Amino acid sequence: MGKQIGSSLTVLMVADAERSQRFYRDVLGFDVTDWWAQRDGLTGLALKLIQVPEGRVPTPNPAESGADVGVDVYAYTETWAGLDALYEEFKRNGAAIAKEPAVYADFGPWKEFVVEDPDGYHLAFGGVDGGRARFSIQPRIDSVFVWVRRLDRAAALYANLLGLEVREEDRYGHLHLFRLDNGTDLILDSNGMAEIPVPERGPVQFKLDTYDIDRARTEALALGFTAETETRRLPSVSYFVLRDEDGNRLMISQNHR
Repeated sequence: MGKQIGSSLTVLMVADAERSQRFYRDVLGFDVTDWWAQRDGLTGLALKLIQVPEGRVPTPNPAESGADVGVDVYAYTETWAGLDALYEEFKRNGAAIAKEPAVYADFGPWKEFVVEDPDGYHLAFGGVDGGRARFSIQPRIDSVFVWVRRLDRAAALYANLLGLEVREEDRYGHLHLFRLDNGTDLILDSNGMAEIPVPERGPVQFKLDTYDIDRARTEALALGFTAETETRRLPSVSYFVLRDEDGNRLMISQNHR
């Protein structure tokens, strides 16, 4: 069986939900919806901002013994360069810094700073300068580009496949961006594609997971995808390959362990 918990959300009860949404979007650079506020996907830093009931007030955590400020949320970075970049971004956007960057020699060494939100919640950002600090390229896929010919049609197709919305704020001219739960962006790009022939053959460009391989196949075919393979069933995984109308190939798989 594959992993059963893919992400989690920290709930913050806030005095003014709209004010908090603006802060996390405009100051801290989160992707904010009515359901969550997240940065780097739901497996990055993910929060749920809920309006506090009438007559109640937000209650941030108190400081632990010997500490200057309490912490409500911890977020970890892979390098100090990334941590410093976050600090500069937040300062530039007007964030209130509850605790300036400090280095603690006994913990790695560990470096962190703390941001205060409009309700007094404290978000600590920190990390050790790990073994990959000398590498400027991070070991994760940031974005996947998919070439399409009719952007509106392709955006609707992939939104229906993934259970996502087609949002105006995610359209950038000839690009449409989908922010996936694991932090990777799926980018549909129609630039210069109108006269390019649809390829008859090609490799699988990316893979998506499912918890029900048969249901996933039925749903994808109903949306207009073409099945390139039968469903192949192995002891540890089942999978099949789809093709969209632009010739892009994607694999759908279900882990059985």
